Amino acid sequence: MQEEGVQSSERRCATASAEALPSGTPAWITPELVELTQKVWQPYYDTPLTPEDAITILRNASGLLDTLTRR
Repeated sequence: MQEEGVQSSERRCATASAEALPSGTPAWITPELVELTQKVWQPYYDTPLTPEDAITILRNASGLLDTLTRR
């Protein structure tokens, strides 16, 4: 049984250049969001960011925002 809100490894971007997202990636993280995250953050890294790096950045940002918005 798949966890609700988690994408299967079969989810793909509409563009041919996008790769499938890793299994267990939250449903709100789309291939387009991963690509945008890589473009935005790449100037701050010496090595090329992988899709997994972008997903980590997104998950960490989400966790930070969740923590900051708790009452």
